[in-house]
Amino acid sequence: MKGGFLDKQIAREASSRPAKEEISGTRDWDEATKDGMVKVLEEILLENNRLARNDLERRIRSGTGVRDFRGRCCGAPNEPEPLEDEDIAARLLREHTKPSALRDHVATIMEQATQIFTRVQEKGKKDNMSMDSETEIQVLRDVIKECMIRHLLKCVNGENAGTTANSSHDAGLLATPQGYTAGELNSFSSECIRGLMEDGYGYEDDFVDENVSRNVLKEMEFLDFDGKMSEVQQQKMTNYRNDRIMWLNFEALDREKQPGLVTLMKKLISVPFELNKKCSLYLQASSTFQLAVYPKDAYYKRHVDGGYEDLNNGRKITAVFYPNVNWSDGDGGELKVYKRLLNPFQLQDYAKRGEKPPEHNKDEANEEIAPIGGRLVLFRSRDIPHEVLRSCKKRYAISLWLMGPPGPGDQADGHHTRT
Repeated sequence: MKGGFLDKQIAREASSRPAKEEISGTRDWDEATKDGMVKVLEEILLENNRLARNDLERRIRSGTGVRDFRGRCCGAPNEPEPLEDEDIAARLLREHTKPSALRDHVATIMEQATQIFTRVQEKGKKDNMSMDSETEIQVLRDVIKECMIRHLLKCVNGENAGTTANSSHDAGLLATPQGYTAGELNSFSSECIRGLMEDGYGYEDDFVDENVSRNVLKEMEFLDFDGKMSEVQQQKMTNYRNDRIMWLNFEALDREKQPGLVTLMKKLISVPFELNKKCSLYLQASSTFQLAVYPKDAYYKRHVDGGYEDLNNGRKITAVFYPNVNWSDGDGGELKVYKRLLNPFQLQDYAKRGEKPPEHNKDEANEEIAPIGGRLVLFRSRDIPHEVLRSCKKRYAISLWLMGPPGPGDQADGHHTRT
């Protein structure tokens, strides 16, 4: 944003500020100031090719597990109505960034920004460092942008938490096997299913044939070359991960230019239907995928994709496909899978029996799984800590998160689990 409008609005806001505020966040704003600051927030969101808005969307999709089902029943997308081609993340983002919503948020955002900027100024004075007016406007603008992103992210997370919890048991969103008509549900071996249910993870090689994997790899390389994939900045800054990602919905694929992704994603869409048929996990259908590229020496440190109770983001099963044909021993980039964590249902079972749960070594790993072409890995999002080890060459992956309620298939004596 070019400084003039923001400069005027900051001056206006400053002149309307009481000499001494009682409690931050409680001051009444006059309507003209509100209107002006809403314009400032809109400009910040849209400037530099929508950089701030895109950053907000990446944070929403990377950190919240926003439910992404788009069809009404059985995973088959319906004919789109106006705005119906949005997933939940897109809808929440749109609703919280429209002018009327920003008007509701502006006071809180600006109060937080004012507090932070005041501390920056005070620290500068203490260190005998001063800012000229142009630098001051730029710093304040950056502070406002970060405060806005964090506040909107908090609002979206809060609304989505209730949506996810309430919808996990909604039968209309389940991937009902009887409603799947696109082919047989027979992609996984009994060994893969056993591993998922007993050890918390399993994998299937040759999930698609080699020609499909090669096409997927070429299509992902083109997306990467075209600059479609972006770093997750807030996690890169903490040295947590340094891959690049993008989000892609099945309906957005180009059938002529992306035949590999079309074939692969059609088959991936069947995964929750098959797992519900064989394991009774109550998974929801999904057609939104995360595409990731790991440059040489890239990594993703140990983490879990979901959780229980306050940490429940809805994710139940993670599916990761690798298109990396010609991957060899020594190329690195393995998915390191740690020993499955005990879930609340298993802990309750031990308590009922009056037994002490077994000791858990958090550093004990089960396996390092190579990202070879055609391999699909499944693991329990809430229970399996994992990390991506450094690779010696560029590595690609496609992830699909399947939402589902804690409980079905999680109990100590549940379907397909050991007793």
